[in-house]
Amino acid sequence: MDDDPLVRIDLVDMLDDLGFNVVEADCVSAALAFLQTGGERVSFLLTDVQMPGSRNGVTLTNRVSFVWPHIRILVTSGVSQPAVGELPFQVQFIAKPVTPLALMAYVDKLTSPTPPPT
Repeated sequence: MDDDPLVRIDLVDMLDDLGFNVVEADCVSAALAFLQTGGERVSFLLTDVQMPGSRNGVTLTNRVSFVWPHIRILVTSGVSQPAVGELPFQVQFIAKPVTPLALMAYVDKLTSPTPPPT
């Protein structure tokens, strides 16, 4: 999810190339509306920090982590980085511009099963 339509198209294409079935949302409200009806089927969320409307990507990230803890989240921004403690501990951040190789590395890291403790 990104507020810039051209960046969103690029990110959708990258995620599609990685094998994800992608659903786009142009604002936090649209993302939450989709998750309300299908959050159990979502495994990964990519969001920008700055989003149109009254809520931003940090707000979305915290809500999703609380309501749908199984969803892995990657936050991105070309303007600002969230402050320490602003994002849930398991959420990753990547600065823009996001390259396909960097996106693949973060997605692999987030979606790989965690080995059981030894």
